[in-house]
Amino acid sequence: MIRKYYKIRFQLTSPLSVGCGKNQVTDSDVILDSRGLPYVPGTSLAGVYRRIFSDRTAETYFGTNLTEDRIRTSSREGRNVLTESRIAVYDALMLPLKNNYSLTKRDMVALDEYKVALPGAKFDFQVLEPGAEFVTYIEQSMESEQEQYLADEIAYAWQQGNIRLGAKTGKGFGATKSAAIFWRSFDLTDEKDLERWLSFDMYEEDQWSVVDTPVCLSREKDSKERERLKQIYEEAGIRLREDRPVCIRIGLRQAGGLSVRQYTTDVGEADYMQMRRKDGVRVIPGTSWAGAFRAQMGKLNPDFAAGTAMSELFFGKKKGKKAEESSRTRIAFSESELNGEKEIVYTRNAIDRFMGGTVDGALYTEKTCYDGTTQLKILCSFGGLKKEQIENFSKTLAGAILDLHNGFLSVGGLTSVGHGLFHVTEVMIDQKKISFQDGDHGEPYKELWSAIAGGVETC
Repeated sequence: MIRKYYKIRFQLTSPLSVGCGKNQVTDSDVILDSRGLPYVPGTSLAGVYRRIFSDRTAETYFGTNLTEDRIRTSSREGRNVLTESRIAVYDALMLPLKNNYSLTKRDMVALDEYKVALPGAKFDFQVLEPGAEFVTYIEQSMESEQEQYLADEIAYAWQQGNIRLGAKTGKGFGATKSAAIFWRSFDLTDEKDLERWLSFDMYEEDQWSVVDTPVCLSREKDSKERERLKQIYEEAGIRLREDRPVCIRIGLRQAGGLSVRQYTTDVGEADYMQMRRKDGVRVIPGTSWAGAFRAQMGKLNPDFAAGTAMSELFFGKKKGKKAEESSRTRIAFSESELNGEKEIVYTRNAIDRFMGGTVDGALYTEKTCYDGTTQLKILCSFGGLKKEQIENFSKTLAGAILDLHNGFLSVGGLTSVGHGLFHVTEVMIDQKKISFQDGDHGEPYKELWSAIAGGVETC
């Protein structure tokens, strides 16, 4: 019997939404531990780890996935068909000396095709702002050293920043980067190692060894070494999930004002201002990007109109009463940070179109941003899809990116008066670079969609 441990310290790079089921402050408050600090439950982390591997591997090493049907039939024919996890996953707790954190509120509202709010579709939720640091642990019990590659794959995913936590990960929330990874391993059949294991305290800093980069199949580029590792993985029953995302990075330059609004009633502040985090960085949330792209792709291609099967296949389906009635999104949008922007304050009046005078109570001020640059990252997962589905999606998404470049796709508010427009400066699809010029209209189209449909690398 072998016991292997990983200690992972990580930092949030985008807001985290992990609800506790309460609505005392917002419609969905962040979960807190006994110290009153935000944390990420081990159950949430275990779910993220399972998705690194194939369903069969996840069932073998993390235990049976408890669906309603499996719970009901768990003792069929007098035997228990449920299995426990071989991996112990610990809560991610905020570091005690790094608890200078900030909880803020995000507002969301569902809009129709004319950007009019749907009745009863507004809600708010608490988020933990980026910069917070956490520590979590993984403990693996194994019969042979070959099984250690499972934990090594998880550690490598942390190191590469491929772990996203909490809710709305498809809208840019819960992104992380690893600050440090440590490990210890004990062979319990060896008397001296057994003694060391009995005295091991994983909460003591001096008990750990630093990991440079875990050796695993996801990291290995050498063809011979990959074949050797594939054989080991096969023997240990470890198989990675095949739907590795295609990564699209879009460089953007503002072509007008931006009004992704954040509301305030503070004295001396504008009534509306561009959304910004607690650290002052102005952002375009992934929810705004997702809504804008989904609406534009529906206009370009009827297959992607709201409520169609193709739209729900890629953008996900709203949860129903049963798990099988809902589906995860296959296209994830990052939160975009503005750089080099200039802020201008406007004072506006609403005008009565019949009388030509101002409307009572309709005077307001707004802080709007101009001349900024930013980057949008889109992750697309194509696992299990047919070639024609991937091609149809890739062509439609490529058309939406061109519309973004040419001013037909806008994001945020006041789009009818020229706000929310961007020029695309370049697109990186995995390792392929596609440059854009201000005069480009349809020229990069085929290059875009063929690169999206043919991309296979992880981002």
